[in-house]
Amino acid sequence: MAEMNANTVDGLTPLMAASLAGQLDEVRRLLDAKVDVNDRLGDGVTALMVAAAKGDQWVVQALLAANADVDAKMSNGSTALMAASRNGHCEVVRALLAAKADVSARGNDGFTALLLASQEGQTEVARALLNGGADVNAKAADGVTALIFASQEGHEEVVRILLAANANVNAAASDGSTALLMASNNRHHEVLRALLDANADVNARANNGSTALMVASENGDRAVTRLLLDAKADVDAKAGNGVTALIIASRRGHQEVVRQLLDANADVNAKADMGGTALMVASQNSHQDIVRLLRTAGAIS
Repeated sequence: MAEMNANTVDGLTPLMAASLAGQLDEVRRLLDAKVDVNDRLGDGVTALMVAAAKGDQWVVQALLAANADVDAKMSNGSTALMAASRNGHCEVVRALLAAKADVSARGNDGFTALLLASQEGQTEVARALLNGGADVNAKAADGVTALIFASQEGHEEVVRILLAANANVNAAASDGSTALLMASNNRHHEVLRALLDANADVNARANNGSTALMVASENGDRAVTRLLLDAKADVDAKAGNGVTALIIASRRGHQEVVRQLLDANADVNAKADMGGTALMVASQNSHQDIVRLLRTAGAIS
């Protein structure tokens, strides 16, 4: 979602400019003079949105007391609550919620305030929104949930708050990505532990058939590989093109991951759809140490 720029002054109304500058006395003077508290710019910005994006609690309170439209939307669908949530202004979020802001409002891309807060790692804001009735499993237009966003970015505390609020740990985005897949891909070890403790499906697949173990093998991340294997990841699962984690790690030259997979009894002679084996791709890429490991484990030419 496009972010409202709370630092832009050109073209603002006097009330918006005073709200942006945090000039509470001037805001009150203008409101007493009966200026339109809900006057808008061409993109739909209001003074309340400006103050919320900046995080000025007292200006926000003054505007709300003057009957500012708490659910007014910009042309992109963004509201004051979304702006405050994205920027981590928890007291403003609480004030807006107390004024009955729609905690479930969506931008044009399907983002809610909770999705924005989770993406940005705004822990206390996420907690306040959940306490205010936010749908923990709401999805953006691409199917991403707050938990997927927080896991992708490595926001461990937000992840734990969402899980405690009964977030669907196995929800998938439109490309099949789950929170576990995103945490594995981005090497967020503690997030991964939290998801596994919450019974995340260790063998969930993206639309291309890849699993978290394949992703870890591609990255050469031994710590993630160990966590996944300990959680009983299917060591011989195949992606859409038939490759396994062992074939992936062998191609990439990740010797220690290859060793981990072999210790977990990976099928050393598994073949991809085009016929390639771990030994073949290791040889083709001149990973001689891996070739020796595979031969010792029984790989055949």
